[in-house]
Amino acid sequence: MLLVILVLFSAPYIARDQLVIWLYQQGADDARLDALKVNWLTGRVQIRGLRAEREGYYPLQLDRLQLALDYRSLLQQQIRILALELDGLRGGLALRDGDQWLGPINLSALTGGPAPEQLAADDDVASPWSFGVDKLQLSAIDWHLALARQEHRLELDNLHLGAIYLWAPELETALNLSGRINGAPFALDSTSVPLPAQKHGKLKLSIDQLPLKPILGEWLPQLDARLTTDLSLSAQLDGQRISLLPEGSISIGALTWQDTGLSFAAERIDWQGAAALGLDALRPDRIEVNGKLDLPRGVALGQPTLNLSLAQLGWQGGLVLQMPEQSPMTLSLEGALGSDRLDVVQQGEQALALSLADVAWRGNSRLSFAEGEQTGIDLSGQHALRLGALALSQGDSLALQLDSLSLDTALTGEALQRWQLENTQLALGPLTLRQGKALELSLASLNGRLSGRYDQSSNQLGLQAPALSTGAAVVRLAQKPLAALDSLSLAQLNLALPLELELSGAQVKGVTLARTEQNGPLLALAGVDLKSLVLDRQQLQIDRIDLNGLDSALTLNEEMVPVDIQALQHQLDALGSEEPGGRSVAGEKTTEQANETPLRVRIGELALAGDSRFRFTDRSTKPAFNALLAIDHASIKAIDTAGDTQSDFTLSAQVNRFAKLTAEGAVNLVGSPRSGHWNAELAGMDLPSLSPYSIKYTGYFLKNGQLNLKLDGSLEQDQLDGSNHIRLNRLEVDPVDQDQVGKFQQQISMPLGTAVAVLQDGDDNIDLDVPISGSLDDPEFDYQSIIRRIAGKGVKQGVMSYLLQAMQPYGALISLAQTAIEASQTGAFISLEPVLFEPGTATPKGEVDGYLAKLAELMNARDGLRLNLCGISVAQDRGLLDRALVEENAKRDKPLEGEALAAELDGRLQQLANGRAEQLKQRLQASVAADRLFLCYPQIDKEGQPRVEPAL
Repeated sequence: MLLVILVLFSAPYIARDQLVIWLYQQGADDARLDALKVNWLTGRVQIRGLRAEREGYYPLQLDRLQLALDYRSLLQQQIRILALELDGLRGGLALRDGDQWLGPINLSALTGGPAPEQLAADDDVASPWSFGVDKLQLSAIDWHLALARQEHRLELDNLHLGAIYLWAPELETALNLSGRINGAPFALDSTSVPLPAQKHGKLKLSIDQLPLKPILGEWLPQLDARLTTDLSLSAQLDGQRISLLPEGSISIGALTWQDTGLSFAAERIDWQGAAALGLDALRPDRIEVNGKLDLPRGVALGQPTLNLSLAQLGWQGGLVLQMPEQSPMTLSLEGALGSDRLDVVQQGEQALALSLADVAWRGNSRLSFAEGEQTGIDLSGQHALRLGALALSQGDSLALQLDSLSLDTALTGEALQRWQLENTQLALGPLTLRQGKALELSLASLNGRLSGRYDQSSNQLGLQAPALSTGAAVVRLAQKPLAALDSLSLAQLNLALPLELELSGAQVKGVTLARTEQNGPLLALAGVDLKSLVLDRQQLQIDRIDLNGLDSALTLNEEMVPVDIQALQHQLDALGSEEPGGRSVAGEKTTEQANETPLRVRIGELALAGDSRFRFTDRSTKPAFNALLAIDHASIKAIDTAGDTQSDFTLSAQVNRFAKLTAEGAVNLVGSPRSGHWNAELAGMDLPSLSPYSIKYTGYFLKNGQLNLKLDGSLEQDQLDGSNHIRLNRLEVDPVDQDQVGKFQQQISMPLGTAVAVLQDGDDNIDLDVPISGSLDDPEFDYQSIIRRIAGKGVKQGVMSYLLQAMQPYGALISLAQTAIEASQTGAFISLEPVLFEPGTATPKGEVDGYLAKLAELMNARDGLRLNLCGISVAQDRGLLDRALVEENAKRDKPLEGEALAAELDGRLQQLANGRAEQLKQRLQASVAADRLFLCYPQIDKEGQPRVEPAL
């Protein structure tokens, strides 16, 4: 008995010394153990002052360890530790050259024991012994862990584990610890029932500014961040079913990611909320998260060609992910997302820059992932999206600015193949789009209600908009205004692809198109009202278009080119792009496009009303011609680009305030061949305003007068046939361009003043009927040729027609000079029927009183006429006078011979011709003023009969 007591008493001392010796044998430079005490009666063991140190290695130090066993439990095959207290443990575990070191001790050199297979076999044998602890207490722990490329430090101020017994699995135990990990304070408090089949527990963990780089650096060397948590976790294990319920906050600070291709930084990421995680046989089947994510200082991302910065990002809401084993996976998301100031810059040949002041999204979504389908996603939910102050630019070629966007919609989808929008509300704030210097578009607002469907398999798109409206819009091309409108409203819009468009109505207000040289609108409309539009690949059909308040202008330059329209074409050409070789691709058509059937356009009626006007300027005349057409009403019906039906039209307008213009008829100018019929009337047109054209085509200035014009015409097989009745009242003309006067007189063979004098009646009116005919395909048949026909052929025919009627029955031989040269040589522009004389005498042949009375009547009816009387002697006169002169010469004392006799004969022939003219003048003077009757230089040896030729 004494020996046993001696052994038990000395054993702790022997063990203490052997442990110190062993520590020295393991390479310790300094080793000691202050005390090893064992109370064999109470089962208490105490170790104090353990030290093992070696230069260059972690120390191994233990201030105190105290263990208390319950001997009575051993009788029940239970190992029960009443208390295990450990205080002041300092040391570390390190990996050096493939060896594991516990402080100064090489654990790898101590490796031994049974083979793993043997251990596994031993583990399969159930032990009758059971284990339990009443209390585990650790304090003042300072432990290091050194791995190949990282080092960690764990400092435990306190660790307390409550009672846990394998023989009492339903007993709840508590674990509490606090300290620091790598200098970051942490605390963990938990209560749990970890031993029965249905396990459960609660845990609370807090960490303050834990550096993650030392922990994750070996696997993610690019990452650096600090972790702060304040989490509570409830867990329950029921067989293979595990439920986790975390709640609290997680904050990641000073987050950076840096490598050669990417840099990322976020000053702080905060999460506050709760979650629920369900696992079945360690496979997640349900995840539910509710909470708030906040990046109060935003993020910054950089790549060699891309830089992104976000000032702030926040999310609040819930997420539910269900992953049942035999059913499709579904994801439900509900909440709100908001961000401030997003900036993205992408470097390149055309640098791309995007800035967004703020983004807000609120809604709910449900995604269903059909198992085994690569694109098996069903998406549905209600969404509200708000964007503020968006700016996008790409070098000098593109710039987009949007003040705000608001979108509310219900979205459903099926397998990424079919999508549907319902109850969509869209509101878009001021928008500006610039494409270099070629295009600029600005839009004040866009508002509407939409719904739509899209089927990817059939590539069919359907869009419906019960109401859609815009604010003011402006389009500029080549830095010049192209088009603008004050507002646009669409009703019942239905769009389907391939191209099918239906629109029940549209209203446009304040439309302007392009600009003139004087900076006025080329075309402006106060309003456009459209009824029922249907468009597909074959045709465009519109029931009715009402135009209100038209203001349009057309200007021709000195070469009669429409300069404003030409400038508009140049603007449109600015949209064309060029291939690298410089060849323009704008407007080119492929073979397939060239072979396509042209789009058929049908319009039921196009009507113009309201205060409408058309301004026309022609600078090819001197002075320039200006006209203003004020349109009271205009309409054209049944327009069809592919049919042969004629379109009825009507027009009522005023020209230059006082002239009235009306027209009606039916035409088909788009079909082939073109056809139609019409009648039009222009009344009360002041002629001086037409002087620019009169000067251009006749050389005469219209000093006074009014024009009334009636047009009747038809078009068959592109052939024009029409009549124009012209009435000119109190016309006065004055030659101002002698060159043009000369050219014009070649067409009518008389001065225009003479023609006017002939044509005017007693009321100073001129009535002309001028037929116009020709082919529309003749390039020389245009409005200029029509003016020439009216001014030339019309006047000439009018003069002839009047004289033939006025001189009946004596007008059979009336004629006009064929050329201006002929007229100037004879002084006769209008040759009347000659008065015949008896040969060799001044006695008229036959009765001439009736003819002279008609001639006097003509002269008295036209005060402006002047009459030439040209006496003529002929060969027959010469024969008679020659015989008489020879007889007379023979009786003279000194007869004349040769040239003298011939000269006297010519003189008598001239006297005879002049006497004939004098006789007619004398007889006409009885009723016609002498100063209107002129004698011509007598002519001899003319062909024909002896005569006097009256000429105007």
